[in-house]
Amino acid sequence: MQIFNAHEVGKFADEGPAKDAEIDENGYVRTGVIANDICSVAVAAFRDGQIREKNHWHPHAAEIYYVIEGEGVATDAEGNQQRVSEGNVVYFDAGEPHNMHAAPGHDCKYYRVQVGGDRHALDEDGPINAK
Repeated sequence: MQIFNAHEVGKFADEGPAKDAEIDENGYVRTGVIANDICSVAVAAFRDGQIREKNHWHPHAAEIYYVIEGEGVATDAEGNQQRVSEGNVVYFDAGEPHNMHAAPGHDCKYYRVQVGGDRHALDEDGPINAK
């Protein structure tokens, strides 16, 4: 069994995230909690204005996002955007292009669960570094 508190694990870049946290070039932080052969769990923390410009997808892994703090924007393959807030769950099937980041004027933290053994990510330019 593993137990973690997402509010303690999920730190913004200016809050001193864990040494093994991944800080994106746009400033958002992704802290991995669990990774095994069938799934991974991370907590992502986006400050207002920290966004991912392009959709990405995982050909062999579904993703589930659970918003734990603030407000975010979920974008689907057609570019449709839906505002999400604390308690909302967003599901993207394997291979479905998507994006998730903080809503304008808000910070956002969420759990991200990936289900599938091969969780590599792609965008329109090819493979990207997304765990």
